Amino acid sequence: MDSAGPGSGDGAGTVDPGPPRSADGDLTARARIRYAALELYSDHGEDRVSMRRVAAEVGVTIGLIQHHFGTKEGLRRAVDDLVVEHVVDALATVAHTGSPAEVVAARDAAVRDMLERNPMLVKYINRALIEPDGRGAPLLAAIVDLTTREVESLRRGGHASTRSSDKVQVVRTLMGQVGELFLEPIVAAIWSQVGGADDRRPTIRITVGEH
Repeated sequence: MDSAGPGSGDGAGTVDPGPPRSADGDLTARARIRYAALELYSDHGEDRVSMRRVAAEVGVTIGLIQHHFGTKEGLRRAVDDLVVEHVVDALATVAHTGSPAEVVAARDAAVRDMLERNPMLVKYINRALIEPDGRGAPLLAAIVDLTTREVESLRRGGHASTRSSDKVQVVRTLMGQVGELFLEPIVAAIWSQVGGADDRRPTIRITVGEH
């Protein structure tokens, strides 16, 4: 995720895999296992999903999951990687043309659009980051590392403003790309409680400033 200013049922939450990634080398058993785990973890949380359940969802043996990912922790890391891969693919669709503000806006929009088309990713990230045992820390670290590298690259290339510190830009980027999506369900719930009409629901705008 960056800027300098980010299977089943009726299909509503299905992840859009896009084109096959050459790094995977397939969209067969290994890829299907990752997507099934992502869907199940998003809906139920990792603690409530066994490797046996993932295997049943895909129609493979536990042994095949162990062959590809080793342990349940290995499978979780692979799902984390899948989330980051979707972000990287979204960013790769945006050319570095136009003013810094236009480049930033286009990259933010690409990530937001990808997440809006893939609500399963938003649910998974939400669950991972609010888990009290800290198991979401590796995913957060990977997202922050990706965003930091991308922000630094944009600054070096003159595609992002350098008026703010790079650290502030990283926070601003992530809040702009994912913060509103994460808060939207809370706003919707509050709006329903006050009896608001859906077509007039308040929108969210997050601003990250410096002291």
